[in-house]
This record gives sequence, structure tokens and C-alpha cells, in this order.
Amino acid sequence: MDAQYGDVLYHQEVRWLSRGKVLRRFFDLHDEIRVLQESKNGNIQVSTEKKWLSDLAFLVDVTELLNVLNVQLQGKDQIIPQLFDHVRAFKQKLLLLRRHLSAGNLAHFPCLREAGMMKEEVPEYDAVLSNLIQEFDSRFEDFRQNATDFELFAQPFTISVNTVSDDLQMKLIELQCDSELQLKFRSLPLTDFYKCVPANRYPKMCKQAQVMLSLFGSTYLCEQTFSLMNLNKCKLRSKLTDSHLHNILTLSPSILSSPNMKLS
Repeated sequence: MDAQYGDVLYHQEVRWLSRGKVLRRFFDLHDEIRVLQESKNGNIQVSTEKKWLSDLAFLVDVTELLNVLNVQLQGKDQIIPQLFDHVRAFKQKLLLLRRHLSAGNLAHFPCLREAGMMKEEVPEYDAVLSNLIQEFDSRFEDFRQNATDFELFAQPFTISVNTVSDDLQMKLIELQCDSELQLKFRSLPLTDFYKCVPANRYPKMCKQAQVMLSLFGSTYLCEQTFSLMNLNKCKLRSKLTDSHLHNILTLSPSILSSPNMKLS
């Protein structure tokens, strides 16, 4: 058969991406899978109903969007305001999808556009997107409550003085009028910029920046450390004491690519 793929995926190297990848591959090969089942025993398990295929296509499109968000939330050196930006962007995408769905616009539903959608299915799919938005609002409620602090940290020169607490307003005005710091803010990464902010002049803002930089936005580092531990605790090692494992786990997640150490 002249198919785009030669097999159905069962898992990915990244486990939490498997569901979306498998669904997409199954959708792309559903005709070939049905033909294969017919030729084997005649017991057709892949439905040919229009409603079933539309539901599958909608599920594939939404799951792929969730996979994209998952990838964006992973990786080193991401701070909480950046992660919150990804979450806010995803919510706006869901709102856009609801508007497009109500208007019959399937521009951002490639699989559903291919499968075709009946008008009576719109309320059902709209309810799914609505529930997903509510779930995100509930899960990230703590983030939304601290949105002003995130904005102050990420955009100190554009945030309105009226939105911050009274004890920060005067110093924020001074900071926003400091042309030298403005230039550094435009040319340096956010983490490097706050190293240039004088702590003696802006003590509270520097303290808040330290809090923002110390917050763990995801469990990526913990998951990476557990993976490193599993890779190192293997039967091929002749000796691995608790001290060795501790040293390995201390060095492995480090951002230093070639630490300068002297061996005595």
C-alpha cells in the first residue's frame, strides 16, 4: 500500500509524547489499518462512521497542541515568567480555536479539516475546549494570582507603576527613568540584567528578582536527575557507593560544561 508511514508507533523515546504521536500515526494510517484487518479475518475494528472519524481527528488535533505545550515547558534555564507565558499563550490559542470552531473555520484543525465536521458536532467539541480552558485556569490559579509579580520581574520598564505595591512604586519610577539600566535591559538576558541592578539602590526589587529566579517552574531538573541516576546505577558498574552516586548526581545536572578542578 502506498502509505506515508510503514508502521504504527507504540511509544516514543519521550514517554509523555507517546500518546499524541501514536494518535497522529493511527489517524494517518486508519484506512490502511482497516484494509489490513479486512484482509486478515474480516473483523473490522476501525470504524468507518463519519462521527467516529471526526472525533478521532479532533482528539488528534487537540493532543498535538498539548504536546507542543509540553515541549515548551521542558528544558533547562527556564524561569517561571517564561513558563507562565507559554501557559497564557496556550489558553489564548484555545479561545481562538473556540471562536473558529463556532464559525466553522477549521484552519487550525488540520486533521478535523481532512476528516470533515458536521454542524451538529460543534457544541460537543466546543464543550471539550471549554472544559480544557477551565481545567487550565484551575490548575494554574497560583500562577495567575502572581501575574503582576511575574510582569514586574520580566518587564520592569513597561509595567504600570499603579499595578505594583506601594512600597515598590518610588523605586520602580527611578528604575524606569534610569537610561543606563534601560540599555542593559535591552541588550542582556533577563538573568544577567538583574546582576547589573545595584542592590543598594533597589534592595526590594533585587530581592524579588532573587525569589523569581529561585522558583522551580517545572519538575524538569528533578526528572533529569532521576534519569541520570537510573543510567548510572546499572549492573555493568563494578563499584558504585553512595558517595560516588552523590558526586555523579551533583555534577551531572550542572551547567558547567568543563569545570576547572584539580585532582590531587
